[in-house]
Amino acid sequence: MQFKLSKSHRYWWPVTVLIPDPENAGVFIKQELKLQFEPLGRDEQLAAQAEAAKLVTMDALIAHEAKQSMRFIKNWDGVVDDDGLPIPFTPELFDQAMQQSWFRQAVQEALQQSMTGDKARLGN
Repeated sequence: MQFKLSKSHRYWWPVTVLIPDPENAGVFIKQELKLQFEPLGRDEQLAAQAEAAKLVTMDALIAHEAKQSMRFIKNWDGVVDDDGLPIPFTPELFDQAMQQSWFRQAVQEALQQSMTGDKARLGN
């Protein structure tokens, strides 16, 4: 297949979130969803990194991280409420999920895997 140069490239990627089990001490529950990523261009990434480097408080850094996440995450699939009903993607609901450290970590790991091919290389 030939390389296709596009102005933007959206793609779905699996995300595995390990959440502490409320019933069993020291055990994690594996939950899965898919996120639709649209990576930022190199110039945008560098500008965002420069902006983050200027921030001096943890609150400002967290707010910057949340703003950046909304720039490259466009949708989700496989997210349900307590009754098992699908939850539509909105910036507010995504921000609610990002309040949990285990969700933030899973999103960052999935993005890293998708950008570097780490998951694909593990089998080689």
